[in-house]
Amino acid sequence: MITVAEMKTAAETKITAEQFAIFGGVPLFSEPLHVGQPVLSDREQLLADFDAVMQSGQLTNHGPKVREFESTVACMTSVRHCIATCNATIALQIAARAMGLTGEVIMPAFTFIATAHAMEWIGLTPVFADVDPATHTLDADSAEACITSRTSAILPVHLWGHVCRPEQFASMCKRHGLRLLFDSSHAFGCQSNGVSTGAFGDAEVFSFHATKFIHAFEGGAIMTNDDQLAERCRRLRAFGISGLTEVSDVGTNGKMHELSAAAGLRSIKSMPAILTANTDNRRAYADICDTVSGLSLTPVPRGNFSNNQYLVFTLDEHRFGLSRDQLVSILRAEGVFARSYFAPGCHRSEPYRSDSTGRHVPVPLPVSEQLLNSVLQLPTGMAVSVGQIRQIGRLIASLHRTCHQIQRLWSLCDGRVKYHHADAAAPRNLTPPVPAFREAG
Repeated sequence: MITVAEMKTAAETKITAEQFAIFGGVPLFSEPLHVGQPVLSDREQLLADFDAVMQSGQLTNHGPKVREFESTVACMTSVRHCIATCNATIALQIAARAMGLTGEVIMPAFTFIATAHAMEWIGLTPVFADVDPATHTLDADSAEACITSRTSAILPVHLWGHVCRPEQFASMCKRHGLRLLFDSSHAFGCQSNGVSTGAFGDAEVFSFHATKFIHAFEGGAIMTNDDQLAERCRRLRAFGISGLTEVSDVGTNGKMHELSAAAGLRSIKSMPAILTANTDNRRAYADICDTVSGLSLTPVPRGNFSNNQYLVFTLDEHRFGLSRDQLVSILRAEGVFARSYFAPGCHRSEPYRSDSTGRHVPVPLPVSEQLLNSVLQLPTGMAVSVGQIRQIGRLIASLHRTCHQIQRLWSLCDGRVKYHHADAAAPRNLTPPVPAFREAG
């Protein structure tokens, strides 16, 4: 195991391109740093919570822990109804079915593929609009240009916890007679002008996946102030059953179980510590961007409060000297497991890219295309210390200084580069190897 002192020395002595791990040098971190490392604080108490659930004899079917989780989340967000589900993808599908959506649903092309797949899976057509270059969230003008007689809803995404302009989309939907459903998977605990996410539109959907700000191992929730919509979502979550023997809807099995709810409640108790760590890490990364040309940290939009779970950077290849994909590959070889969210983009993934009718992509997507080639995420969260981030900063500065040497070696090795021993994304048995980074939601 490499000590902290040895890692610091390794970072500061990487003064030539040959010393970088991608060309055969020693990795900066033998144990990699991840984007979205799950937070498991207070494990003993969590295991005690699990034991209490198992002792209770009720493991699922809307037990006391799920009811407590729903009540807690509803109270925290000042929303009347929280309908907990097994994951956010199912939550999106249940909400869409409960709203009676048909035809086309407009959403950003720059989002995790689950947003699109959730609609496609239940027979709706995802229609991709462009995003705002500053916030990376759905651009209202681009979305409005996609509206046709077949459109039933707009589905903006609070990407990175950046809250979309809810009043702008609410006004648009009112003018066109559309429903408004927000994918808020990244945005639990976030606010826009003092209003918490969960309260916007007809409904919002949170994710409590293991990589999220607050997690339940796996989980999701539908948030709404509409009493009738909430009641239908509850039925659809449990096979459409409305009584002991009566079935009133074509439902599914979307229930959250008791162990996930217990994990979610324990995670909520850790929120202040997680938020503090995320905020400290943001400041440390901002300091790096102040000293490295071509690397910029995406700002939190004005009027927003962010959980800072996602620290997103854009790279100017010409100023920095390396492409985004080169930087991601080099950092991963050093044990800094950066990610290139959300390449290649929803519109360039199946089945949407093979559609020749133009129904999925009716408008240009210049901002999305640019972001798909320039955005990266770096490790943060409670598993990453400010000291480690400073080491990453020294490493990135060294990469910038030696970019011309790196480009020369990159050309000479013809892409036959080294990978970190723990990198599950490293291609196997390929000559030359090709980076293969798939994203988590």
